Amino acid sequence: MSVTNNQFHPPVHVGSGLRALGLCGALAAATLAPERAAAVEGGAGFYILGSRTTMGGAVPPPGTYFMQQFYGFDGSSTTNVTGANGNLLLDFDASAFISLSTVIWAPDSAPIMGGRPYFLAVLPVGNKSVSASGILTGPGGGVLSGAVSDDNTVIGDPVLGGGLGWGAGPWFSSLNVLVNVPVGEYDASRVANVAFNRWATDITGALTWIDPASGWQADLALGVTFNGNNDDTDYHSGDEFHLEAAVMKTFANGLSAGLQGYYYEQINGDSGSGAVLGDFEGQVSAIGPAIAYTAEISGIPVSFEARFFHEFDARNRIPGDTFLFNVSFPLGL
Repeated sequence: MSVTNNQFHPPVHVGSGLRALGLCGALAAATLAPERAAAVEGGAGFYILGSRTTMGGAVPPPGTYFMQQFYGFDGSSTTNVTGANGNLLLDFDASAFISLSTVIWAPDSAPIMGGRPYFLAVLPVGNKSVSASGILTGPGGGVLSGAVSDDNTVIGDPVLGGGLGWGAGPWFSSLNVLVNVPVGEYDASRVANVAFNRWATDITGALTWIDPASGWQADLALGVTFNGNNDDTDYHSGDEFHLEAAVMKTFANGLSAGLQGYYYEQINGDSGSGAVLGDFEGQVSAIGPAIAYTAEISGIPVSFEARFFHEFDARNRIPGDTFLFNVSFPLGL
């Protein structure tokens, strides 16, 4: 089988960028007993939500592959943080555009626990822009306000990963591990950081069903991201659950199209002295179309895929629109 739809999507290094909460963090810590604001430090985990919606259960045949992925996000939100001593109104705007270059190696080796292994390495480079404003109203009617913005283009944290795949059709399954390595360009004084400055591990299991006769495909993936501590800010982000699903149809001309979506929920609270706005937990859902096509260019099969997600039902995080565009092909043919 080929790597059509490119099931090995690298982890997230972008998203809403809610470190803009630092704008009013000192005010909130001093005057409020805050209830809710935004999930995980930076407002986004390192795993790219929606990256394993299609072909997530399949792994490539032995060989070396390259994938270039482009990730974009644009969102805005207004949040009220109410405490016993006042009210904090926060407005956010965030955008990101990240390039993620990935090398995937599937060795021609004996199976491990009956599954075919693969390994990958990812290098993210991109831009994140965040702006925020806040108004703090005290119980006696006093008002404090402020605004902050930041825009940075830097190298993010590299990611290493791998997994095992089982099945020869129509059912495929995989177990996948990704590790965020905190060595990217990070500055705790920035509002917008592409790097996370924390170790994190994502474990995801995926299942794919493909019927070659009809061209239909169905996918389901469930995973959990385990976050470490950011020592520069003493912020320990809570762990994150994600569920992804897709239904696709491949037509006679090789074009595939379908509908996909994801559900995200933080499963435990943030902690540490840096979590000045509390142990808030985020949640969001998304749905959107996907389209894919594989063409032979100079004898090399090249896969193209585009995905779009519109987020809704967000809680404690900036909702927005996300797109993913992937180009992948084997090396050394």
